[in-house]
Amino acid sequence: MLTHRGFSAWIVSEGQQIHEYLVAVDKKANRVSCWIPSEAGKTFSIHWKDAGTNVHSCTFITLDGFVVPGRFLFGEGSASRDGIRTGPSTERPFVFAQSQNSGDLYKVMRTAV
Repeated sequence: MLTHRGFSAWIVSEGQQIHEYLVAVDKKANRVSCWIPSEAGKTFSIHWKDAGTNVHSCTFITLDGFVVPGRFLFGEGSASRDGIRTGPSTERPFVFAQSQNSGDLYKVMRTAV
C-alpha cells in the first residue's frame, strides 16, 4: 500500500491486494509512484483512503490516458473504483491488458522477488 501525508492507495485484483515495487516519493510534487505486476485479462479495482487529514480531496484516476472520475473524501474515509461508466446505469470493469514491455518487466519482477 502506498502511503503519503495521511493518504493511502492500493490496487486489488482477484480479491488480493497487489504488491508494489520500485516505490518512489516525490516530496516536491507530493506524488508517489510504483510498478505493479499484472496479468492480461484479470480485473482490478483501485482503492484509496484518507486516514483523517481533515483535508477535502478528490481523486482523479488516469488509465491509459483516460481520466476516470474518482470520489470525494471530506477529510476522512475510503473509496474505490472498479470500472468506468459506459451508460447511465452500466459500467465496464477495469481489466489489465497486455503491453509491449510487460513480458520483460514480468521477468524482472519474478527474479526480484
